[in-house]
Amino acid sequence: MNQLKKFIPSNHPQHAILAFAMMGIGLILICNDYYFFWPPFAVGVLNDDLVGGIFIAVGIWLFSWAISDKNRIATNRNLLIMTAGLLAFEATAEFCHGYVSGHPHMFTAGFLEVIVLLFDFSIISKSKKHNY
Repeated sequence: MNQLKKFIPSNHPQHAILAFAMMGIGLILICNDYYFFWPPFAVGVLNDDLVGGIFIAVGIWLFSWAISDKNRIATNRNLLIMTAGLLAFEATAEFCHGYVSGHPHMFTAGFLEVIVLLFDFSIISKSKKHNY
């Protein structure tokens, strides 16, 4: 754990790791303008760079919370809930695309996003809920 603190100067290294995952997903979505192809009526909205930008923005906000000295419990709760929602949406989209296309790599991406979602739930369960 001490080596992780040298790499990530934070009292909340799990939050920082989750933030990097969110920023990575956002970069993938921004760099690929044809990532989503189903359902056909939503392709334009889903492939908009705004979707990836939201992932990056939440990741940056989560990372800044993790390295900050002024960590508000409400901000943490809201960030982790937003992260869970985005990850659940992305995992569902991956599974739907995998089913429609039959590409196994989309199922793999969906399972990985579910694992990151479970990591987020783990952080939520260990985080403070109130100011005592």
